[in-house]
Amino acid sequence: MNMTINPYPSSFIQPKNTYSSHAATKLVAPLLVLTAGTGGVMTAHSTAELNRWVYDPRIHVEPSKAKQVDMRSPAEHVANIRDVFAVNMSDLASVLGVTRPTVYAWLAGQEPKGEAVIRIQQLSRVADQFNQANIIRLDKLVHRPILNGRSLLDLLKTDEDPIAALSTLKAIADREAQTRCVPKGAGKHLKSLDDVLCESSVSIYKRS
Repeated sequence: MNMTINPYPSSFIQPKNTYSSHAATKLVAPLLVLTAGTGGVMTAHSTAELNRWVYDPRIHVEPSKAKQVDMRSPAEHVANIRDVFAVNMSDLASVLGVTRPTVYAWLAGQEPKGEAVIRIQQLSRVADQFNQANIIRLDKLVHRPILNGRSLLDLLKTDEDPIAALSTLKAIADREAQTRCVPKGAGKHLKSLDDVLCESSVSIYKRS
C-alpha cells in the first residue's frame, strides 16, 4: 500500500493573512524600530512576536480615516452662503464685499481672485455649521437686531466670528418655535356652562 507523507505538518501551516499590507506595516514598524533602536538583530523570540502581531486573528486594525477635502467650487460655496442664510443678492453682495454683478458672475462660474476666495470659503464653512445646527426659521432671524443691537447679517459683514452667536440664535429659535406650537387661546379662562348655554340659546334664537 502506497502512503503519501505530507512534508508540511498542519501545525506549521500559517493562517491566511486577512489584513491589508498597510495594516501589517503599521504593526510591524514598532517592532522593527525597537529592534533597530537596541542595535541588535531579530531574534527567534522577536520573530515569533512579530508573526503573532501580524497573523493573530483577534487583533483588529481600524483603517485610518482619510481627511475629507472640500471639493466644492467657488460658485457652490457662494450658493451655500446664500441658501443657508436665506439672503437676497444685495445682502449677499454686501456680505462678500462686492457688487451684485460680481456675485452673479461668481455664481455663473467665474473664478474669484485674491482674498475673495478665502473669504468665500470661510463664510461657506460658517454656513455649514449653522446648517448643521438646524436652527428653525433662520431666515426670520438673520435681519433681526437681537445680538446686542446687531443682526446676524451685520456680523457676517465684519471680520468677527459669527459662530460665537450660533448658540444664542439657536436658543431664540427653539424658544420661539415652542411658542408657535402653543394653541391659540391656551391659558385663557374657560367659559362657564351658563355662558355656553346662553351663547347657544342666542344663536338658536337668531337662526329661527
